[in-house]
Amino acid sequence: MYIRTLLQNFLFKDMVILGHLSIRHVIDDDLATVVLPCSRLLDPANDDVEAPHDARFAIAYQMELFRQRAAQSYLDIFRAFCQNRCRVRRTLCHSIQDWETVQLDAEEIDQLLQIQMDEKPINYQTTLTSTVAEPAYSLPLSSWAYLYKLRLMEWIVQLGFELETYQPDELAGMYWYLSYLAKTRAQHAERIKAFMLQRFSDLRAHNQLTAAMETQFARSLAYIRATILDAAVTWELADALACLYTCLARLRLVVAPPRPYSSDELRYDIRMKPFAPISLPEPPSYETFKRATDQPESSTTSLLDYAQRAVGGARKGYEVLTKLTEKEAFTVNAHERWVAGNKSCLKSVIAASIAISAVRRAVGAHGDEANVWLVAEVPRPDKCYHDWWIVPKVTEKKK
Repeated sequence: MYIRTLLQNFLFKDMVILGHLSIRHVIDDDLATVVLPCSRLLDPANDDVEAPHDARFAIAYQMELFRQRAAQSYLDIFRAFCQNRCRVRRTLCHSIQDWETVQLDAEEIDQLLQIQMDEKPINYQTTLTSTVAEPAYSLPLSSWAYLYKLRLMEWIVQLGFELETYQPDELAGMYWYLSYLAKTRAQHAERIKAFMLQRFSDLRAHNQLTAAMETQFARSLAYIRATILDAAVTWELADALACLYTCLARLRLVVAPPRPYSSDELRYDIRMKPFAPISLPEPPSYETFKRATDQPESSTTSLLDYAQRAVGGARKGYEVLTKLTEKEAFTVNAHERWVAGNKSCLKSVIAASIAISAVRRAVGAHGDEANVWLVAEVPRPDKCYHDWWIVPKVTEKKK
């Protein structure tokens, strides 16, 4: 604990990062990378304007208001990871509530900045299932906050696997929820990318794009692409494991222990408790969660086929991730450890593919009686290739 305290003091003493970076410098650099490359909102010259009627004066005031509101929540993310894993998860459960408030405050500031910037909406397809594009504003500050909030929510679920918070019969549902969060993050990152590309096109069309600005846009787009890829491999592998555990439950290879003083709905309420105060994305109802987990409309064979396709997509994604340079992956000074983590995830993907193939063969040969021929073991996290991916070991029974 003493060492962790020293680390926090070294990183964040007097709200100065590593002894020489101001919190404003760090937040502005983050905003410029994620949502606001080459934006007037981050122009330091705005601070020199003293005329209240000037739009730059209002922009400087609103941006400083946002920084003051977001600074503590932003620093708390880094501070949380200076603690042990149990405390990290507990701290993140509180942090997402702070980020919910940051996002709501940012939405109000975004609306005020729209007026000062005279922003024009673009037609954007708001959901993956929608076929109609609607006028939409960029909402950069709330988009930035929402992206962080989604990532924190994913970490909370993933740490739940690492800390053995969930029982084996709950893994199908929690991997489905992880997939749901990762898909939402990927969709949101695509939205950020669309507005970023629109701004890039506008600047180029008006001959306002300099070489330095092109470099900044390239850096931001690289970050968004890496974010989308990370979210995609997470949802693909989570989808595969959710389907696999659902099939193992159907075959009675993973069975819930007796719980005379509990029920599925009460247990669901406990698992969703950290996310209950969150309005977006709203936690699914128990009925929605139950149906998505059990997938009663899909046969066991079709679920296994889908799981095999999903795990194939995850494998391709992780192979791409492991080949990214430290600049492309934004992992300077931590690239070797980051690559090692993704290689562990890739091993989990391969193990999942083997398990899915074993169940597919048995179901194809014996149908619903496949459990007679198979044994499924759910390992502890420290026995897996990666603590966040609890891949069951499926083997044939010895004759």
